[in-house]
Amino acid sequence: MQSSASVRQLRCFVAVAVEGSFTAAAERLFLTQSALTASVQQLEQALGLRLFNRTTRRVDLTAAGSEFLLVAQRLLRDFDGAIADMRATANGERGHVSVATAASVMAHVLAPAISGFMARYPNVGLTIRDGVSGDIQQRVLTGAADLGFTSQWADEPALSFRPLLKDRLGVICAASHPFAAEAGPLEGAALEGQRYFALTMDTGTRMQVQEVPALREILRAPQYEVSTVNMLYWLLRGGDGISIVPALVARLPLFSEFHFRLLENPAVERTICVITRKGRELAPAAQLLLEAIDRHMRGEE
Repeated sequence: MQSSASVRQLRCFVAVAVEGSFTAAAERLFLTQSALTASVQQLEQALGLRLFNRTTRRVDLTAAGSEFLLVAQRLLRDFDGAIADMRATANGERGHVSVATAASVMAHVLAPAISGFMARYPNVGLTIRDGVSGDIQQRVLTGAADLGFTSQWADEPALSFRPLLKDRLGVICAASHPFAAEAGPLEGAALEGQRYFALTMDTGTRMQVQEVPALREILRAPQYEVSTVNMLYWLLRGGDGISIVPALVARLPLFSEFHFRLLENPAVERTICVITRKGRELAPAAQLLLEAIDRHMRGEE
């Protein structure tokens, strides 16, 4: 059974064909002439064809050699291009990163870092999806997202949660609500009897509220629940209800007309985490994006 042709043999053949000389081709490839000749002969044996007519004065392609030269050059171009693409991917210069994030984290944390990342790596594609904490964890778990940014919704042994920043929770209400008449922190006891618009249980905020005994007792089972801050906006704008949201959420442009007061007694904060899948190495582009976000958080860029 004939052996298959190698990339080295193809390079040797093309060099001889282009130079018209084994001596010149050997110098071009930094090979001994005997090694070059052996490679060409091995290629001819693998193909079952003579590629050159050899005389003492010159080397000419046979008809089969002329036909094969075009094929060999195309194969080498494709091979070299594929290697260059893989090296660019390994260096993070190409690739695609999928991110799942809470909208508030995107607005105040990720967007500035991603802007600089896109300028530095223009050939890297990004897909960014917002969602609630439970959905974000699931996306990272299934591989639909390389990176997740939100508070931890539930324990998941297959996921890694690395703290990124802290964010205090507080009460948000319309400017016409009595709570808006004063500034400063708001005591948890003041929430007793208020119409409470809660986020659903698949959100990190609701899970944290439920884990604080004092708030769980005061707020009990809410009558009104919404799954996103966009829907929360429409309930709050009526002026007769409150909600509990993180400070980053209250700073979204969506809530610019509302009033926000930090909670105290009890004071509650969430930890925004970088969520990755354990045992799954990040692609180079995803690792570079994460490094850019870390540098931004440290104030380095």
